[in-house]
Amino acid sequence: MNNESISLQIRGGATCYSVPIGPVHPALKEPIRFEFNLDGERIVGVDIKPGFAHRGIEYMGMRRNLIKVLYLAERICGICSISHPLALTQAVENAAGIEVPPRAQYIRAIIGELERIHSHLLWAGVGAHELGFDTLLHLTWKVREKSMDLLEQLTGNRVDYAIPIFSGVRRDIPDEKAHLAYEALDYYRGLLDKMIDAYLHDKSVEMRTR
Repeated sequence: MNNESISLQIRGGATCYSVPIGPVHPALKEPIRFEFNLDGERIVGVDIKPGFAHRGIEYMGMRRNLIKVLYLAERICGICSISHPLALTQAVENAAGIEVPPRAQYIRAIIGELERIHSHLLWAGVGAHELGFDTLLHLTWKVREKSMDLLEQLTGNRVDYAIPIFSGVRRDIPDEKAHLAYEALDYYRGLLDKMIDAYLHDKSVEMRTR
């Protein structure tokens, strides 16, 4: 940290320090820059500047045919491995006027929702860890496992599900596996309200987020 990284400001007669963190920092999971305004040890303001990591995905896509680009899109992110291929397939389908069968749309939506659940729970757990509340982290990730297990049962993979293709989906969900989704819904109904209450009202969380 050089001498220019911490600046001194005078606000309303009080001395405030501006401390930048990021865009690359061991505590950060993704590229993002925070500029904290501190009055002593108290944070009185923060300027957030989200960033991104350029990996040349667009350039690699320009050098491949659409089928190969789909495989590339599936591997942009392991956590959100349906979001990018689904965006690609929908863009091509809309441009080409391709109509996707309703059942394929349902399957895409089911896998997308399961991914959304596990992704939210993953980052909620990371948030608990950053608060030093690892008990809540492990509870959250235990609950997340149900959606990961269901993704594996329906697609064969916990990540990189490889479901969307142009005009449909790569594989069907057999009717005999429908009960697995209902079991997962019942499981989450009983636990999510308790978890939300812990994140919003637990004394440890309240004290560490004031």
